[in-house]
Amino acid sequence: MAEKIKKTVSPFIIIALIVVAVIIVFEVNNPVAEADNLGTSVTVGNVAPSFTAVTDDSSTSGSPTNSGSDVTFTATATDSNGDQWKLLVCKTAGVSGTDCDGGEGDRWCVSSLVNSGTETSCSYTTGDGDAPSQDWHSYACDSTGCSSAETTNSPFYVNRRPSFTAYQDDAPKDPATTVTWTTTASDADSDDVTLYVCKTASFTAPSTCNGGEWCHSSAGASNPTCNTTTPRPDGDYEAYGYVVDEHGFEASGGSHGTDSTLTVSNVAPSITNTTIDLLDTDESGTLTLTTAQDETTGFLVKFIVTDNNSCQNISSGNEISSALIHVRMSELAQSSCDGDDSDNPNNCYQNAQTGTSGTCVQDTSVDTCTGDTDTTVGWRCEFPLQYHADPTTGTPTPQKDAYTWTVAVQATDDDSVTSALVDDDDGNELGLFMAYSVTEGSIGYGGPLAPEDDSSEQTTTVVATGNVGLDAEYSGTDMTSNGYTIVAGQQKYDFTSSVGWDSMTYALTNSASEKELNCQKTTTTASPASKATYWVLRIPSGQESGSYTGTNTITGVTGESGDW
Repeated sequence: MAEKIKKTVSPFIIIALIVVAVIIVFEVNNPVAEADNLGTSVTVGNVAPSFTAVTDDSSTSGSPTNSGSDVTFTATATDSNGDQWKLLVCKTAGVSGTDCDGGEGDRWCVSSLVNSGTETSCSYTTGDGDAPSQDWHSYACDSTGCSSAETTNSPFYVNRRPSFTAYQDDAPKDPATTVTWTTTASDADSDDVTLYVCKTASFTAPSTCNGGEWCHSSAGASNPTCNTTTPRPDGDYEAYGYVVDEHGFEASGGSHGTDSTLTVSNVAPSITNTTIDLLDTDESGTLTLTTAQDETTGFLVKFIVTDNNSCQNISSGNEISSALIHVRMSELAQSSCDGDDSDNPNNCYQNAQTGTSGTCVQDTSVDTCTGDTDTTVGWRCEFPLQYHADPTTGTPTPQKDAYTWTVAVQATDDDSVTSALVDDDDGNELGLFMAYSVTEGSIGYGGPLAPEDDSSEQTTTVVATGNVGLDAEYSGTDMTSNGYTIVAGQQKYDFTSSVGWDSMTYALTNSASEKELNCQKTTTTASPASKATYWVLRIPSGQESGSYTGTNTITGVTGESGDW
């Protein structure tokens, strides 16, 4: 018997052989191998955007947004899903979906969609009905959801316009006095308010009157007022009122920007007597007449007019439009020489400036008008005097030597308001003016006359053409013919007619001899005073025949004033 040998097989070998067998069987049954597609699925959740820069509302309590302007909200957010996002700003907390809980009525504003990480903004237009501060809640939202609320800078602030409902001044006012503008104005935000009164309807907030300012108030809680000194020229001045709050925001209301006209009253001009000067034609010494039996022109009155409305009116013209003068002797009261029926060329020249070459004009050489703050200006009047105006000084002493000539002056402004009629404080003297004329050019005794015959009575007439009474000086040459002579004394003269040669008082002499002619002073311009002298010639006995001629001289002299 064969010997049996017992052998042991390793388990690892057995497993290996099994695997090989399986592979062989698999490969026999599946000659080509292919991959199998397996489906996968996952759900990715939406994540709401998140703010990376907090919302800023563009207003602060110190710099609120004026009503009517936009408050702008800005922020930046990212979306981890890479979605676009929008900024939603709500009035109250809470959102529903991607809008405020209360919808549009609960929304301040919403932006358009922007890419993740991009800054965006939205705006709300404020109004006077808004509260001074308004809470807000901002959200970063994508198309499906919103972030939690962001309120870091809440609330936003609104500056409402002040109210300005009444505006007036206390004019009319006299020149250079205080005028005050008052208002009814306040601010619902409890801001201080300020009034600006402008000279034109042009104001730039917060504080500029573009055409000039009358005044402005200090800042106060309500009803601001301001005042200024009125200008001098009378008339109406525009004065537009503007109210602003402490942020420079202009008021609303019917009075804002309206005109409360400043009216400056017209006041009467005045004249001080010490400024009045009555002057001769050359502005020196006593008044002097120079034109016989006619007017002497060019006498002067200079004076200064004061007007608190200025020497210049609101249109830059002359405030004083005219002046008049009444020139008279001081023996007359002012009231006796200021009416149309008071003219008397001996002692009263009512409205003297209306006489020949007369005028009254503004004269800067007397006093210059420098502008509308100057209250004085000079005037100059010219006037004539008649040849027989009464003298007040000279030799012989005139009858009116106790008086002077004076002038009353009155000025009228451009509103036809007059000053008082003011007398010069010292006047001036009027001197003697001795002037005369002899009416006849010759004395013709006629003829032929026989020796010892008397001629017919002849007349010569002396006329007073100045302002004095007259006496006269008489003289004459002997009358001659072919070497023969009739002596001057054969001519006699007297101041009484028809007394005859024998009864005549005066015989003519070769040298001048003054006689008491006693021609009175002229008192009526058109009818000068005169006095006649009567002449008779007696031909001497035995006088040779011939045509005799000679020259008689009559010279007027000032008579004694008591005989005028």
